[in-house]
Amino acid sequence: MAAFLQKARRRALAKRWQHGAGRDAAFVPEAAPQHDGCEIDPTPTPRPVTVDVLPRSVPGAGSTPTPPLLGRLAPHGHAPRLRRMAVAIAAAVLFVTGLLVLKGAPRAGAQATARAVAAQPSPVTLIADPLPTSLPLAASPSPARADAHVNREGYGHVTGGVLFVPSTFRSADGAYDLYLHFHGNTHVVLESAEHAGLDAIVAIINLGVNSAPYLDAYATPGSFERLLERIDRAVAERGLLHPRLRRFAVGSWSGGYGALSRLFELGRSSLQQLDAAFVLDGIHCGFLDEHRQALNVRIISPFLDAAKHAADGRFLFSITHSEIEPAGYAGTHTTASYLLDAVHGRRGEPHTAPEHIQLRAAEGAVSRRLEKRMEPTSEATVGSLHVRGYRGNTPEHHMAHLLQMGATVMPELVERWRTAR
Repeated sequence: MAAFLQKARRRALAKRWQHGAGRDAAFVPEAAPQHDGCEIDPTPTPRPVTVDVLPRSVPGAGSTPTPPLLGRLAPHGHAPRLRRMAVAIAAAVLFVTGLLVLKGAPRAGAQATARAVAAQPSPVTLIADPLPTSLPLAASPSPARADAHVNREGYGHVTGGVLFVPSTFRSADGAYDLYLHFHGNTHVVLESAEHAGLDAIVAIINLGVNSAPYLDAYATPGSFERLLERIDRAVAERGLLHPRLRRFAVGSWSGGYGALSRLFELGRSSLQQLDAAFVLDGIHCGFLDEHRQALNVRIISPFLDAAKHAADGRFLFSITHSEIEPAGYAGTHTTASYLLDAVHGRRGEPHTAPEHIQLRAAEGAVSRRLEKRMEPTSEATVGSLHVRGYRGNTPEHHMAHLLQMGATVMPELVERWRTAR
């Protein structure tokens, strides 16, 4: 087949040379052997394909081009027929050649490309740090706690007393609870609150040695409201940001009960934030007869209203009393029994004795030799009214109700405010 295609190609080139020698006289025909014409299989003539055939240089012939062989090889009588056959054969050759090229070129090209890539040095790729898909939002600074710069050293001033910020006090937003105490050693009250873990501001008012100064100081309506306003300013002066009173409790020892009597009489209805009250061996009143049978309850009647509210569970009211019997008036044991009878309470056996607290502040208040422990004798509970009796009838027993308040009544307030917060 290859020899046949070569003979046909030479005949076509010779014929082209005979017809085109005048246009291209510079070309010299290639010497080729003479062959007789031959018959080929009658293959259908394909559709004409326009192909530009470029002359090929022959080594050793200088610049002389190779003439087409078709004109040389085809006899004159068969020229038209041979021309058509040559065109058909050339088209078939080009078609087959194209298929071969298309089949082998990609593989050869891919192999050549792979060899070229392998021969080249590997480029160095610099990989930059990947950019984050999203930039993190700048964290907004947390708001400062309201108690971040509270001054806990020393004390602040309020009308008739001092104000402390205990080490146990905390406030993130400025809201605060308050324990307001009437009559007693200021540092004993502060240390007792800290021992119990009370989370509150502590204010202590001292006006005299008996109940009269307290009854007089708060006889005017609005007196307690003004005291609370002054306390609020003092809290701000101590460095608490945005201070606002949430709730408060009042307490008294000995003659300080006079202030609570006025509070319950005049201000309790307007002081909705009042949540608890303590009276430590302090409620007293006179007798209407010389036989000490009928109590003059005018002074203690405000406590009766408070006891009823506490018995209904709307108010914490805790009373401690000793066995002291004063000469000219009713003792705390007698007045506590009067309040219990009014709410149908009955005394029962006491629970275990409270722990005994050794306060640093008590060292200058009472001699260690004379210091007394709290020995319970009776206990009664009606709703939120608690009455506890303790043994003793000496001044040192009376003093123990103040010194041990951190173990007797303060834990009640701590628990109440912790669970209700």
